[in-house]
Amino acid sequence: MRATRSIVAATTMLLLGMGLAACSSQSDDLEKQLTKAGYTNVSAEADYDTVYDKKKKKNVKKLDDYEADAKAGSCSVEIEQDSGDHDYVIETVNGKDVNFSNLTASALIAELAKQNVRC
Repeated sequence: MRATRSIVAATTMLLLGMGLAACSSQSDDLEKQLTKAGYTNVSAEADYDTVYDKKKKKNVKKLDDYEADAKAGSCSVEIEQDSGDHDYVIETVNGKDVNFSNLTASALIAELAKQNVRC
């Protein structure tokens, strides 16, 4: 009987630990996604807007999207991803406004080269 309780307890702890390890935020997932796509020095975080809630009669924070800064070659890149979405949009490269979706770092550099922007 004691061995059965030990097995049940160990199994429960293992499942609980696996569940906690599987929890990650979307900003962590965005960082992993960009790193896998070849970007370096990736830093992602949630971006919140302040909105007035009429029912509570006060300003509340509302999740807007996720933003990341990264490097593609020697170019500084700013990337945005909507909450709950897996697609990302490259918004600026070295301060220049662009609009590319889901490009890898090497594809971004190649696209920028076509536009005579060097990284």
